[in-house]
Amino acid sequence: MKARSVIAVIVFVLLTAAGIVLYAWNSRPRLIEVYPQAGALNVPATSPIRLVFSQSMQTNPVSEHLKIDPAIAGTFSWDNHSLTFTPDQPWPGGQEISVSLEAGTKAVSWIAFPMGGQSWSFTTSQAALAYLWPSNGPADIYTLEPVTGEISRYTLGMKVIDYSASRDGMTFYFSASNSKDGADLYQIDRIKAESSINNSYRPEELLDCGVAQCRSPVVSFDGHYLAYEYLLPTLRGGLGPAQIWLLSLPSLGAIPLGLATHETIQPSWSSTGLLAYYDRTSSGYEVVNPLSQESVQLPNQTGQPGAWSPNGEYYLAPEISYLPAPGNYETGTSHLIRYRIESNATEDISGANDVEDVEASYSPEGGAIAFTRKFLDVLRWSLGRQIWIMNADGSNPHPITDEADYNHYDLAWSRDGIMLAYVRFNQAKLSDLPELWMVNADGSNPVQLVIGGYSPLWVP
Repeated sequence: MKARSVIAVIVFVLLTAAGIVLYAWNSRPRLIEVYPQAGALNVPATSPIRLVFSQSMQTNPVSEHLKIDPAIAGTFSWDNHSLTFTPDQPWPGGQEISVSLEAGTKAVSWIAFPMGGQSWSFTTSQAALAYLWPSNGPADIYTLEPVTGEISRYTLGMKVIDYSASRDGMTFYFSASNSKDGADLYQIDRIKAESSINNSYRPEELLDCGVAQCRSPVVSFDGHYLAYEYLLPTLRGGLGPAQIWLLSLPSLGAIPLGLATHETIQPSWSSTGLLAYYDRTSSGYEVVNPLSQESVQLPNQTGQPGAWSPNGEYYLAPEISYLPAPGNYETGTSHLIRYRIESNATEDISGANDVEDVEASYSPEGGAIAFTRKFLDVLRWSLGRQIWIMNADGSNPHPITDEADYNHYDLAWSRDGIMLAYVRFNQAKLSDLPELWMVNADGSNPVQLVIGGYSPLWVP
């Protein structure tokens, strides 16, 4: 009898253990969805990787078990059962990205078995260069794939004034002339435009500005706001002073920023959600947080377009200064001034005296700055500005073009930081059209792309 009881207990324990094991096996976490999907093609180079699990997971082990090739820095974030990896820089264009989740990741529940390993891959889209064309007539938005030479057109005879793109490059925002001598604001969904049949897709109007000109639209990094310049016609003809306005994209409600009596131009967003613009009336840049309305003033007499560092810590802009010259004269120079937003400190990073430095642009990772320079002394003076590259602190400045008669401008880094697109114009032959070019960041392999093209912008 005693033996039977012992056997019964043993059987019960074994059955219970087997039941627990079976339950733990059936309760093991599963990867139920991934984005981009396995085998996906033409994935935008800014796309995050998202993994959706069947249950709550132990967060650190999952991120430690996720391997990506080629390796790229980025940030992890969780939302319930979903893990998102957002790369700090775009994926390499036109390449296969391999992703593997190694075995051993565990759920929060102690009773579930760890997951097995899984692997998949996707292929990113080739980077394309957006631009406006032609420079000598009503312009439209185009893209060019430098590898294949394929050209896509996104607007048809809309008389585009200027444009910009969303952070992921999948939406264009632009200003186009209307029948009332004003200019309205539009947006283009690139996917819809490229997949439309017989060019049937039409851009979406965001704001009918009537007789006013709405121009220079730039979208915030989070996609919530569109900042732009608003100009009304005057009674004597022409346009009055510009003022920066802010359009809420969810509601399409628009409000002015700054003082109504001040002329404000050139809106520019930081990655941290700050908006910079130039106040001509007070001679300085205004940096404002649209949510809190807190602002910082950066004194500047020049008022040329500036550039944000990728992390939003610095704003870089040219500033004119005057030095004594022989014969009771003064010589004007233009240096690049780096404004540290948090402390409002300034630093001259041009590192040379007799120069005219403008057109600064940070590389995507923030380690380098492209700019254009013209020497002002007699021995080195030239008609045009050349493209230079330097480190973000101003060290190691060096030219990558040497064409004295050509002025270089509209600098645009490729999203991988390997190439620069730019426009050059022959200062010695003013009847020539501007030319759209690209060059490697080390100055090698300059290639002419489009005669009459301008305003280059790299998109995935």
